[in-house]
Amino acid sequence: MNKFLSEAYPNKLDLIKLTSMEIEDQISNYTLTFIQVRRNDVEWGMKFPMFVISFYSFLIQKGNMPSQDDFWEHYLAENSRWFDSAGLTSEQKEGLKARVFRTYPSLVRDIHFCLLLKEGNLFAVVLYNEKLDIENGIDLIVEKNGRFFAVNLFTDTRRAYMGRTKKHHRHEKLGDLYYIDLPVQFKGSKQCGDFFLYGEREREELLKRVNGA
Repeated sequence: MNKFLSEAYPNKLDLIKLTSMEIEDQISNYTLTFIQVRRNDVEWGMKFPMFVISFYSFLIQKGNMPSQDDFWEHYLAENSRWFDSAGLTSEQKEGLKARVFRTYPSLVRDIHFCLLLKEGNLFAVVLYNEKLDIENGIDLIVEKNGRFFAVNLFTDTRRAYMGRTKKHHRHEKLGDLYYIDLPVQFKGSKQCGDFFLYGEREREELLKRVNGA
């Protein structure tokens, strides 16, 4: 594996004991709910502790997939000092909870897909690291035939493309990586209870894109 990547960005997938099938078994019993609140100050005007950090810390510490409520409670507890000093109003906190609840399914989709790729042995390396995600906008890195590919996962919707554009302009690209955008559609995707997941279709599409690069 590329020495720079392994030293600068330790692979968080190595710390997660769940399999993709175990995730499916757990979430098949989870109900997704969404709070119909969108506040401009919470959506665009304020910076909060990163959701993804708390999500992965839950997975690593607890060894299972959180529900939406589990994730929210863990996020509050892990960032209690920040919340104590931030002085959010109850309305702002409810708006933030709505954001966390909306973000949660995509976090589940991404980790499930990462583990599915890792288990499939189609790639020499499948790597996820929060720093790459937050600072460089990279959802995962795969290696094939000595080449490293930075993969950007997002749903094929107008809102997702808007978010992707903002993310693209916010982050610098790393050298020596081939970048692949992999928009996926809910229609025809793998469904598990209330969740739409990336599955065999997306894995084959990624492999095709990598082999054709």
